[in-house]
Order: sequence, then structure tokens, then C-alpha cells
Amino acid sequence: MRGDFSARPIAEEDLQTILDCAVCAANSAGRQNYSIIVSSDKAKMKRVCGYTGDKMLVFCVDFTRVVDMAEHLGHVFAVSDLRGFITGSTDTILTAQTACIAARSLGIDSLFSSEFHHGKLLRVYNILGLPAKHCFPLVALVLGYAKAEPEVLQARLSGSGVIHQETYHRLTADEREALVKGYDDPQQHLGLPHDWSADGFRHYLDWLYSKWSRHADTPQELYAALRTLKFLPEEKK
Repeated sequence: MRGDFSARPIAEEDLQTILDCAVCAANSAGRQNYSIIVSSDKAKMKRVCGYTGDKMLVFCVDFTRVVDMAEHLGHVFAVSDLRGFITGSTDTILTAQTACIAARSLGIDSLFSSEFHHGKLLRVYNILGLPAKHCFPLVALVLGYAKAEPEVLQARLSGSGVIHQETYHRLTADEREALVKGYDDPQQHLGLPHDWSADGFRHYLDWLYSKWSRHADTPQELYAALRTLKFLPEEKK
């Protein structure tokens, strides 16, 4: 889906089924290092991820509950550890993907969005009332019913460069050139539905690297946010 949802609502029992399935995803040590923010507010959806459907699920890497429970029992749980953030991110994305699959099994369409990573990330904290530390919005999943079936399904790469047998294989020059042609071929539907040649680019990947892949936030801004949120220790002066 590219966000063209109809006005048809999702039944509450179907939404609950999706959530029940999502929290059954594999996770580290049974901690479920995530939180799911459920929203039906279309204006809020638009502000958070730029798209609107019937529901929006925002999946956050979140250690707040884990930290609070440790404190409740007289323990200390340290979060300022990159390994913990990676583990939490893995738990969170497995949960989000499980929700997506569960929705599809019910005939409900979806769109993943990380749009809030392309702007000032911390603004999302005010919109969703997120904790000021130990919580990081990773991805939004917008749910609804498509107005119409898409004319074509976007293809995915498989084979050289994606699937590696026994050891890692870097693409050869010939394989790279074949990949460029594959993205340029409209019949293969590998790229985003955009007329890149109209923007003056010779290849689809030229457009992707030069225009689409530019983000507003610099790595320094992201690191600073992770330090503010206590996922990384403060930088030594």
C-alpha cells in the first residue's frame, strides 16, 4: 500500500486480534522491550507519519516498563547500552512485522512509515506523550482497507547481492550493471513508482541516491537524541 485507504473502518475485534498476535512475536528474555501506541486520530496520523488510514500503530523501543518494574522490586536496570538498543529494536520490529502479517490475514491492508525519522524526531514525543527517556519511536504501521487493488505489486530483489551462500559475496561489476538495468526497467517494478527520468536523472538509482535518500536529520542529531533518551551514555568532554 502507498497510503490510498478507503473510509471503511476496522472492526474493534479485528484490531484486538492484530494486537494479540503482535505481542506473541519472538522477543529477548521475555521482556518485550517495546510499546505500541494505537491511534484513530487522522490528524495525529498525518502529523506523525504523513499518511492516514483507519488506525495507526506506532511501535517504540521502550524500556520504561522494564526499568519501572526493576525499581518496584528494588533492582537497577541499566539502559545506556547500544547492545540493549539493538536488542530492543529487534524485539520491536518483529512485533511490528507480526502485526502486519496478522492484519493481512484478516484482509486488512497496511503501510509502514518511518517518516518521523526524516524530520525533528523529538516532536513526536509531544504528539504521542512519549516518555522523555528510554523510549524511541521506531516505525509506524498504518492500517485500513485499500480503495482499490494496486495495478502492480512492487517487486523485491532476490539472488546476487541479497542471498549469500555459505560466505558473503560482493557484487561483481557485471552484476552491478545488471542491477542498474533492472531498476531502470519499468516492467520489473523494482523501484518506487516515480518518474525519475522527468527529474533529469539517467538512472533510477541516480534519483534514489541523489534525491530520495537525503534525510533532514544528521547522524549527530540522531546520536544526540539517543543520548537525551538515555539509550547512549553522555559524550565525554
